[in-house]
Amino acid sequence: MSLMHFLSRFPALIGWPGGVGVALLGAALILSVTLWLPARNENTLLQDEISQMQALLRQPQPHSVADTHQQLDAFIAALSPHEDLSNSLNLLHKLAARHGLSLKNSEYHPTKNRTGRIQQLRITVKTEGEYVELRSFLQEISETLPALAIRQLSLSRQKISDVQLEAAVEFILFYSQSKDVTP
Repeated sequence: MSLMHFLSRFPALIGWPGGVGVALLGAALILSVTLWLPARNENTLLQDEISQMQALLRQPQPHSVADTHQQLDAFIAALSPHEDLSNSLNLLHKLAARHGLSLKNSEYHPTKNRTGRIQQLRITVKTEGEYVELRSFLQEISETLPALAIRQLSLSRQKISDVQLEAAVEFILFYSQSKDVTP
């Protein structure tokens, strides 16, 4: 039996279900070539990129200890000294008043760190106002007093329809150690 004779009789031998099977097999082969190979190539490229990034992460960072000490010294030099804390607190209250807010129930808790050069004053205040007033106050405080960090902020209102918000804010004011304090 010759190959031409076999191929001419092949459809009759396998019938229509076999023809559908051969067509599906051909479609699977075409899909695997058109979809699987490009995806495999992209996967290889992504693996190479991951390897390059991991190699970059393993390289030592260019920062030296001396650079870190210089940055720390510059930061400490920019802080207000202990003697100027009252000026910073007055500014905090003036900025609140400028935005139509009154700081109520203010509490001040200094740190007990006697050996460090950076000290902290924890300031807790409560106030009431509209959201826009509170947001603009907090933004101006961040810009005006860069040594003042917002540690915690809680906003609430009595009813969902209320425009007035009750705010409880905890700040940390960083300042430099006084010259006359000894460890």
